[in-house]
Amino acid sequence: MKRLLICGFIFLILCTLLMVKCSHSVQENKEQKQHHQEVEKYQRERKQGDQYENFKQLVRYERDGYEIEFHEKGGSDLLVFSPHGGDIEPGTSEIVEAFQESYSTYLFEGTKQDNNRDLHITSTNFDEPILVQMIKTYPFSISIHGYKSDKRHTLVGGTNEKMQRAVVRELKDRGFSAEMVQKGERLSGTDPKNINNRNASGESVQLEISTAQREAFFDNFETRKGKKKAFRRYINALKEVLREFDPSS
Repeated sequence: MKRLLICGFIFLILCTLLMVKCSHSVQENKEQKQHHQEVEKYQRERKQGDQYENFKQLVRYERDGYEIEFHEKGGSDLLVFSPHGGDIEPGTSEIVEAFQESYSTYLFEGTKQDNNRDLHITSTNFDEPILVQMIKTYPFSISIHGYKSDKRHTLVGGTNEKMQRAVVRELKDRGFSAEMVQKGERLSGTDPKNINNRNASGESVQLEISTAQREAFFDNFETRKGKKKAFRRYINALKEVLREFDPSS
């Protein structure tokens, strides 16, 4: 009987220790999960800025998931390009491609299944070798970008104020909302280090097109299939400006 009591007591102690261990394990799992969530939150917050500081750093970690397209148009003094094409800033590639028949174009496009925002390198740091070399040979360039906003709007920046005003005028004449961005303001595109200003003359125009405006260009924004009349009106506005400023167009 005494032996049974001792065995029962030992069993009770072992059960208690096991329960304590399980409790600690549950607590550890809870803490690990909480830590994991905090890490994910930190990574999301970090990704609001650029994941990579330059192209060399990007290719070190991104072996694929992007495409580079350069189309040279003989006799063109203008390069139309987007360093944030594909699914990085959706809708910008399609705008650039609309100028391929008459002008040289360049695209750096995100083609990943998701997280294409990771491929965004800000324009003052964008140093993909093909664009860096080719843009030097063009007297003028226009860069196409997208910014996040639920208002249909275009911010027109760059270093050539006369052409900026013409772009705003033509867009407004066709029913679009647009405004000039002054030097020093956010998204002005006037920094000499901006890849758009590293052409042969330093003369440029930068278009920052809101999410809502880009969405309004397509029947299906996710696939960018089915271009609406608004897309053609927008492109025609830009082409009218180019006819005004480029005798070769």
